[in-house]
Amino acid sequence: MAGHEQGFTISLLGIPRCHLERDGFFPAKGFVLVAALLLAPGRVLTRQAAALLLWEDADQKRALGNLRQLLSRLQPFAEGDEALIEATPGGLAAGPLARRSDLSAFLDVVGADDVALRLKVLRGIGGELLQGVDADQEQFHLWLLAERARLKDLFFAATARLLEDMTRFGARPLADIAALAETALRLEDDREETYRMVISAYARAGDAAAAERMFDKLNQRLKLDGVQPEAATLALMRRLRSHAAPAESPEVQPEPARTARPRVAFLPPVASVGGLVPVLARAFIEDVANSLVRYRTFTVLAPHSSFAAAADETGALYQSLRANYRVQSLLLDEARLSLTLVENATAEILWSVEVALDEGNAHAAFRLLSKQIAAALAEQIERLQIDLVRSHAADAYRHLLAGQHMLGGKCDLPILRRARSEFRKAVDLDSGMAVARARIAQTLQLEWLMLGGGDPHLLHRAKAEAEAAVDLDPASGIGHWMCAVVALYRRDFDTSAEKFFEAEALAPNSADLLLQHADALAHFGQSGAAWLRFQQSIDLNPLAPDIYWWAGASIAFKLEDYAESVRLCRRMQNDEPALRVLTASLALSGDLEEAQSAGERLQQNYPGMTAKQISGLSPDQDVDANERFCHALRLAGLK
Repeated sequence: MAGHEQGFTISLLGIPRCHLERDGFFPAKGFVLVAALLLAPGRVLTRQAAALLLWEDADQKRALGNLRQLLSRLQPFAEGDEALIEATPGGLAAGPLARRSDLSAFLDVVGADDVALRLKVLRGIGGELLQGVDADQEQFHLWLLAERARLKDLFFAATARLLEDMTRFGARPLADIAALAETALRLEDDREETYRMVISAYARAGDAAAAERMFDKLNQRLKLDGVQPEAATLALMRRLRSHAAPAESPEVQPEPARTARPRVAFLPPVASVGGLVPVLARAFIEDVANSLVRYRTFTVLAPHSSFAAAADETGALYQSLRANYRVQSLLLDEARLSLTLVENATAEILWSVEVALDEGNAHAAFRLLSKQIAAALAEQIERLQIDLVRSHAADAYRHLLAGQHMLGGKCDLPILRRARSEFRKAVDLDSGMAVARARIAQTLQLEWLMLGGGDPHLLHRAKAEAEAAVDLDPASGIGHWMCAVVALYRRDFDTSAEKFFEAEALAPNSADLLLQHADALAHFGQSGAAWLRFQQSIDLNPLAPDIYWWAGASIAFKLEDYAESVRLCRRMQNDEPALRVLTASLALSGDLEEAQSAGERLQQNYPGMTAKQISGLSPDQDVDANERFCHALRLAGLK
C-alpha cells in the first residue's frame, strides 16, 4: 500500500493481498481476521466472537481450535517486536503490523486535516472491503455487508469533504478531481450523489466543460437502467448553466394538480358496560385528534363537531361531515382505552390499539402517548392512500413460518442462526415483510447476549433491523418491541421504556411481548411489576419455550427468590443460555457444589471473562443488583 516503506504491507480494500519482501503464503482467513480486528471498537475482539465469525458452522470448541491454528500460522509474519495480532486480557487486538494496511490508513485519515494525505489515501483505495472473498456463511455474510456499507458511507462522506476542501478557493489540479471521481465510481458507479459532488467540484474549479461531461456520463449510465436523473441533479445543472448563461430563463415546473384529501372524524369515547366516561378520557381523544392536524395527506375534522355529530341518533349530522374514516374509542375499564380506525365506505376495521391510562405509566405522559398514536394513525392512513397494503409472497411467508417455528423451541446458537437464515430468505423474497426484519433483529440480539456481548456489530445490526421493521409497518408491535429490547441492552433506558409501552399498546395480548416487557421492567428495577407480567405471559403461553423460563428465572433472581429461579432454569430443555443466572442462583441458594459445576460450564462459554465482566452483561439500572450477581458468580468459583 502506498505510504509505507516497511517490507510488510497488507491490502484489504479491494482484492486482499499481502506484500512481502520474502516468500510466504498468507492464509485467506487471516485477511478476514485482520479486517475484523481493525473494524472492531477499540480494535479488539473476544476470541469467541472472532472464532464464530470465521467458522460459523463449527461448534465452539472446534472453532476456537481453528482460531489457535490460524494465529500460529500468522506468527511468522511478525517483524521484530511488531506483531500482526496481539493477545490481550479481553481477547485479540490488531497489532502494529495490522496498521500497515490500506484499511487502517483509511480509518486514520477520514477525519484528518491534511488535504494531501487524505487525497493520497483515498485515491489508493482499490475496491470494496475483502472484495472477492467467499461469504457463504450467514454470520460472515451479514457482517461483511454491514461493514462494507459503513465503510462506503465513510468513504463518500470523506470524499465529499475532500472535494470541498480542495476546490473551496477554486485552484486545484483537475487531475486530482478526476482521480477521486474514478475511485468513487469504481466503488459504486450508479450513485447519483457522487456525480453531483464531482460536478460541483468541477464547477468550483472553473471547468464548466468537465462538469457537463460528468453529467453526460451520468445520463449514459442511467439509460442502462431506463431511469432519468434525480430532481436534485437537474436543479444543480440548471443553477450551473444559469451562471454560465444568465440571460436564459429557468425552467418553470408546472404545479401538480391538487387531489382531495381523505377526512378523518374522531368519535367520543364510550364505556364498554355503560355509565359515564371520565372527562379525562374525552380530553385524551381530543388531544389525539389535535395532534393529527400537522399531517398533510389527510384532514382531521374538529373534535367539537365530530363529537356533536355522534350524539345525533338520525345520523344526518354525521353524514354532513363527509368523513372517509372514523376513529372509535371504547373505555374497557378505568385504566384501559381501545381505539379503532374504521373505513366508512366498507365498515372495515383497518387498525386498532389499546392504551393504558393509569397513573403508573408515568414514563408515557398524555401528550407523548397521544402523539405516538397520532403518528401511527397517520402512517396507516397514508399507506392506505398510496395502496401499499398487499399480501406477502407465498414463499416468503413459508420461510417466515419456518424461522418462527425454530425460535419456538430450545434456544441455542445453531438454531438462532438457522432461524435467521430463514428470515433473511423471507426478506430477500419480500422486502416489505416487517415481521421478518424484526425477527432478524431478535436473533441478532439473542446471539449477541449468548456470545457475551463482545461483538457490538451484532447489536448495531439488530438496531438497524428493528428500525427497518418499524419503518415498514409502524402499526405492528413487534418492530417497536425489538427496538425496545435493543435500547435496553444499549443502556438507553428511557427509549426502551417508551418503546415497550408503545409495543404493548399495539399488541396487548402478545405473550412474547409481555415476556420481554417483564424482563425489561426487572432491569428497570420494577421487579414486582415484572413478575406480574411474566405470569400474564405464562397464562397466555403455559407450555412456553425455553426463553420464557430463562426470563422468569432472571426476574425471580432479582426478587431474591433463588429457589424459584433454579426451578425455572430446570424447566428449560437446554439450560446453556441461562447458565449465568443458574450459576448465581445456585450459589446464593447455598448449593455451592452445583454452583461450581455450573460455573465451570459458564467459564467455558465465556473464556477469559471475569465474574465482573459477565455480571456486567445484564443492563440493570440498579448498581447493587450487578454487585450481588458478581458476588454470586465469585462464590461459584469465577474470578
